[in-house]
Amino acid sequence: MLCPLCLSENSEIENLNKNINQANGILEKAEFAQELVDKVNSLIERHEDKNATCVSILNLRKRTAELIIKSKKLA
Repeated sequence: MLCPLCLSENSEIENLNKNINQANGILEKAEFAQELVDKVNSLIERHEDKNATCVSILNLRKRTAELIIKSKKLA
């Protein structure tokens, strides 16, 4: 269950995920992945309960996006 803060930002995060999935090539995917990392970091900083389930979900999204960014460096 997402908290009100995460629920209010979820559509933007979902749009970034969609953009990553639809992007052509790793360079374009990495641009959207960086936007996602920035958004997630902002949400985590504003989150009151750092142990909440939604923070764990945000961290998973962040790690996945960071893998895309790292793969850009290998390309």
